[in-house]
Amino acid sequence: MVARRPYLLALAVGGLLPTLVSAQVARQLTKPDAEFAEPFTAVSGIRELKDGRVVAIDSRDKIVQIVDFKAGTGTKVGREGSGPGEYAFPMRLVPLPGDSSGVYDMLNARLLVVLPNGKPGPFLTVEQASTQGPGGGTVRIGGSAPRYADAKGRLYWTGQPFNAPRQGEMPKSADSVPVMRYDRDTKKTDTLAWTRVAKNNVQTSGNSGNMQVRIGMSNPFQPRDEWAVTPDGRVLVLRSPEYRAEWYGPSGKGATATIAYPPIKVTEKHKEEWRESRKQQTSLMVTMNNGQRSVRTGPPPADAPDPGNWPEVMPPFLDNSVFVAPNGQVWVNRTRAAGDDAPRFDVIDASGKVAMQVVLPKKTRLVGLGSGTAYVVRTDDDDLQYLQRYRVQ
Repeated sequence: MVARRPYLLALAVGGLLPTLVSAQVARQLTKPDAEFAEPFTAVSGIRELKDGRVVAIDSRDKIVQIVDFKAGTGTKVGREGSGPGEYAFPMRLVPLPGDSSGVYDMLNARLLVVLPNGKPGPFLTVEQASTQGPGGGTVRIGGSAPRYADAKGRLYWTGQPFNAPRQGEMPKSADSVPVMRYDRDTKKTDTLAWTRVAKNNVQTSGNSGNMQVRIGMSNPFQPRDEWAVTPDGRVLVLRSPEYRAEWYGPSGKGATATIAYPPIKVTEKHKEEWRESRKQQTSLMVTMNNGQRSVRTGPPPADAPDPGNWPEVMPPFLDNSVFVAPNGQVWVNRTRAAGDDAPRFDVIDASGKVAMQVVLPKKTRLVGLGSGTAYVVRTDDDDLQYLQRYRVQ
């Protein structure tokens, strides 16, 4: 539930084009248009509504609320639990058509709809399914968090990063996962693309009857693909470490462009910065005991081991580094030199051209995009987080 970083070029939409490096001067965001006075503990996502209000999730405090910057108020939506209008672990926000929002509840494996008036609505569930991996073997796709929805309300997510085990076997880490689209009207699921996951991202222990599965155990600087979905339903896959952009539309794979970027050597300072940032992250551990699943969330244990296996150079981007604006622009958070604490984004528009580069204020992170707006979190000396709104256009 967290965010990422510098250099750029353009994508093509209609075919293969050579790499183009943007000569544009990066736009620096310096002064917020507004800041909400009440602090958060861990903002994991926002969704801007048409009237300027914002649906915001605090995953650490397990709170969903409607933030009104103009009135300076925050109104809680629903409450913690497993019943109607409740959520046990709000993890991600998915924009839905008609100014509704889907709050993905990890523990209950469902989406709670937040209506345009800020009231909790019905639940959405995605039927369990599986698909064949590109190298053989079945990949389970049910249970992953829906990450995007398009203007037609179709949901997009990736499969679980492990192969479905045969009876009596332990699951094995997958090399790649499918990008899936679920049509809520037809109840059909299809595979649009495949993305590579980081090596050794899943660790298991115990046995098939008493099993622990830990997801997200790979080194944080290991290359892994990222992906995004624009409101019109196009899928952008960003390959790492080669930093190649691939568009997927209704007829399959479309434009492809390789993006040049300067290699950044991994230093001890990079490692120290990551260890410090880990304190603000929310860890997740799934335990299976005789068929019963339990999930523990919270800050990483104080004695969590160092991941080790540090690569020599940084990939072009890290995990959770892509954001999509309502106008179809895709923002890519680029990796940076150690000590550079001003997040820098490559901004790609719907035509595949570089619209601009954007640099955020130091020691902030992007949590979402609106109509000509960027929502940023600043953290004070007490580790409290404040939600800010910046005008981008």
